[in-house]
Amino acid sequence: MSELAQAVGAEQGTLTQTTVTLKKVTESLITVEYDLLPDTNPGENGNWIGLWQNKDQIQWNLDAAPSQKIEGSSQGGTVDFKVDLAQNRYMLGYAVGPVLATPSQKNGNVCATIFIPEIPKLAALQDGHVVKAAAGGPFSTNLILGSVSGDGVTVKYAVPSGCQPKTNKAWFGVFRGPAGYNIPPEKALAIDSNEDSGWVSIRHKFVSNKKYTIAYYMSGYSSTSPVQTRMAATLEFTA
Repeated sequence: MSELAQAVGAEQGTLTQTTVTLKKVTESLITVEYDLLPDTNPGENGNWIGLWQNKDQIQWNLDAAPSQKIEGSSQGGTVDFKVDLAQNRYMLGYAVGPVLATPSQKNGNVCATIFIPEIPKLAALQDGHVVKAAAGGPFSTNLILGSVSGDGVTVKYAVPSGCQPKTNKAWFGVFRGPAGYNIPPEKALAIDSNEDSGWVSIRHKFVSNKKYTIAYYMSGYSSTSPVQTRMAATLEFTA
């Protein structure tokens, strides 16, 4: 879990994210490693990973082609995709839940991405000649703790570009101690905005010197029984 857990300062809490990493890249094959939150069951929860060809961001309402279901209960693994990086660029996305029904964004559970630019053809380059590389790299749904008091906290969230939290019924869960998939949160709060990044105030009674965890869920909010299997990131802190 060393790559997952990222300490951002004692006063700011400990962030744990769903991540994807490129482990191998050739013109014809990429190998992607995924690293998930503790205790999740990706096969049972409908996790999947997919590619969109010649796109610079996730296509939220178009099927990925190809895509692969994540099988089993392991919190980590690798997936191979055949590609043609001599001709195309790709956007890769990892989803912590199934494809969503209208009016939600179809791929609204995608929480981690990698943009994979084209590889220049060897014949197009002279010996020693350098061509500027296109920007690429990974993104994971992120949480940053702002202010903390006995009556509430402020949290900044960031999800992949173009994701619409309100449309997808994304939500926050507040837990005393660690977050859990089968433990109901002390508070569930729907995200009332379609901004893919923003600050949110969470009003709740926080007991001084006690540990709490805020969890971000990509979809599934309900005032009575929110879906807890679509957790994308957590932030643990001491009140």
